[in-house]
Amino acid sequence: MLCVAIITILHGSKSITFSHQVAIFFGDSITYGDGESNSNTRWSTLVTNALNLQEDNQAISATVLQNTVPVLANNGRDRYQQDIIQRSPNYVYILYGLNDLRYNGANFSTMNFQNDLDEVVAGLISAGIPPSHIVIGSPPYINPTGYSLYPPYNAGSTTKHRQYRDATEAIARRYHTKWADVYQYMLDRSASTLVSNDLIHPNDFGHQAIKNAMLKAN
Repeated sequence: MLCVAIITILHGSKSITFSHQVAIFFGDSITYGDGESNSNTRWSTLVTNALNLQEDNQAISATVLQNTVPVLANNGRDRYQQDIIQRSPNYVYILYGLNDLRYNGANFSTMNFQNDLDEVVAGLISAGIPPSHIVIGSPPYINPTGYSLYPPYNAGSTTKHRQYRDATEAIARRYHTKWADVYQYMLDRSASTLVSNDLIHPNDFGHQAIKNAMLKAN
């Protein structure tokens, strides 16, 4: 059963109950909120505020989605059942792929990423989450200089970024979920001005752009 957060406030001799549907946010450091000035400017918080949802942020920094040798700890493929399905959300927002495309493991590939994203999304739908309540975002834009920085996450390129973008769209279209082209949305809006000084994580304007892209998902 999908869960609803219940908040009860005593008002004189009566109680008033407000119900909020729960949205889980699943991803890496960008979804966790790195690059923001404070927790109120994180893109997931901005989305839940805009839609009057209850935020359940299950992002973990420095993680990837794919379960590929060498298997990295807390990868999304291995934790989605515990961190999403067992928490019975009403909505799910997935923003993965940026670390996958940058990781220099020999077996990390667009195909393996797409296969594991396929498994995650199919599993969510089998668990009863409607496809229209699942939003998949493409990996956010970063400054191209950042592709070669921060080993072992130094194997990215614009070509790979676009391939991973296409992989997220392919899964969204296959399962009729919503898809947000976060990469292109940021690219069309002054791109590098939306990224913090580390050239990877979005600044407050970048988090705002990701929020806007997610709200426009279709």
